[in-house]
Amino acid sequence: MSFKKQKIEANIIWIVDVWTYKARVAITKYQNRDLELIWYWEKRQDFINNCQENLSSITEAIRDSIKKAESVWKTNINELIINIPFQELFFETSKINYIRKDTSKEIDSEELKEIILEIKNISLKKAFKNIKQDYSYDKNQLKLIICNISNIIIDKIETKKILWKNPKEINISILNIFIPETKYDNIEQIAKNLDKKIIKILPSEYAVAKLDYNKKNVVIIDLGSCHTSIIVKQKGNIIWAKKISVWIRELIIEISKKYSKTRAEVIDMIDEDLFLEEKQKFLEIFRDVITISLEEILWDKICPSNFFMIGWWSNKFVKKYISELDFNDYWLKTTKKISFITPNIEYLDDIDSSKSNLNIFSMMKWSLDFIKRQKDPIEDTLKQIMNDY
Repeated sequence: MSFKKQKIEANIIWIVDVWTYKARVAITKYQNRDLELIWYWEKRQDFINNCQENLSSITEAIRDSIKKAESVWKTNINELIINIPFQELFFETSKINYIRKDTSKEIDSEELKEIILEIKNISLKKAFKNIKQDYSYDKNQLKLIICNISNIIIDKIETKKILWKNPKEINISILNIFIPETKYDNIEQIAKNLDKKIIKILPSEYAVAKLDYNKKNVVIIDLGSCHTSIIVKQKGNIIWAKKISVWIRELIIEISKKYSKTRAEVIDMIDEDLFLEEKQKFLEIFRDVITISLEEILWDKICPSNFFMIGWWSNKFVKKYISELDFNDYWLKTTKKISFITPNIEYLDDIDSSKSNLNIFSMMKWSLDFIKRQKDPIEDTLKQIMNDY
């Protein structure tokens, strides 16, 4: 008997993180279920609120990085994964109970497709109704960019596989993420201008939430220069993510002008016992926005006490303020005092010193998981169904 040795080709992909005060680009190599960062570059820039006006700026920043990288590495990379360079982003989670009609046989690939399709249609119907009610977007104005089955329970037993099983009852938690069709066209235009192929549009909120927090219930706050994102996980599942128009850049600019200091100087001094009046005004607005957003997300559910904050730097003054709040005073239900936790990332030894780059690291980590799952039968079925939406 002879064996033929076959070389496993590496996937080399661009990971592009925009909608920050920097555009960040990484070249990543995925091979043998392993991840390697082979090049990283970032370019500082000021994005404005109108995404359409940002298109040329975003494209230019990415093109500069690609030109530089391809010159250094003497290689041409055609595929990219990019995040969302605008505010409109809709997360919809559904928990669906499916009862099989015929339990005399095991689930084959055809029945698996039928099950996933029915669950998908139920979840989409609910999502379209909620988005129309809350944001006035019709379903024909939306683009589905991620569909993820996060949890499967068959006959009250949690599992990752249902193919060739013989359950009666299947409970599935499914997450659908949408963006407006017009914004999807914007991203397609960026790819066209770059002459690159987008293989996935990946919200960094989703990627950050998928990190390992060792906790099933977590609130994640991404305090950026141009927006703030709030993500809530319950029982290990992402139930909602929301981008809000409150950011720390305006605080830095206000302090810089008032005290005749550069922005870099203000950033270096922001956690010290200085600029108390300006910081207090910012914190009170930030508190109101965070608590109102969490109330909208959670309704009557208990608010997780585990928080993680990502941002420009450590933002110790913000974390200290939040940890001292009693959320029960702000129409939220909590059972424990707020505490800040840190996720585990095998590629980063010191997360605190890398927080400004954590979005792109989490996108890289998710991309590895995405590639690993490409031959999973449930993922294949979802991919086929998604092509219809």
